[in-house]
Amino acid sequence: MSTALTRSARGDINHLPCVFSTALQQRCAVCSLALHDADQLLCTQPLARAACASLHGQMRDKSRFALGLRSNPLTHPASSADDLRLQCGGLQGLRSELDPDALAIDVQRLLERLHEGGLEALAWEPILRAIGQWQPGR
Repeated sequence: MSTALTRSARGDINHLPCVFSTALQQRCAVCSLALHDADQLLCTQPLARAACASLHGQMRDKSRFALGLRSNPLTHPASSADDLRLQCGGLQGLRSELDPDALAIDVQRLLERLHEGGLEALAWEPILRAIGQWQPGR
């Protein structure tokens, strides 16, 4: 489907990239708010994207030790392998905490569950363990 047709069918979309695009492209997770546009994934909901960015930032801050990141993330960004572990492992850990009966990791559903309980109420230990233990192909 062309970009022009997609925009006309869904209305104007924002052009902000999906925060969890690495996990979605690796098929670690799904999200009904993500839109494939050419070679990138875009988020169709600005508020949901802001919530994802906040969650991603929290996961990154809390998982620096699990990922072995000792330097400042602003001056030394994580490698793509670390980003993959952060996103796939983090979402897997979130699913086990917030939505254990789900068959697949659904980012939108996790956001809804997070909205109900709040980011502050999360038990981070199992999520950080999932990030540290995540390996490709699992």
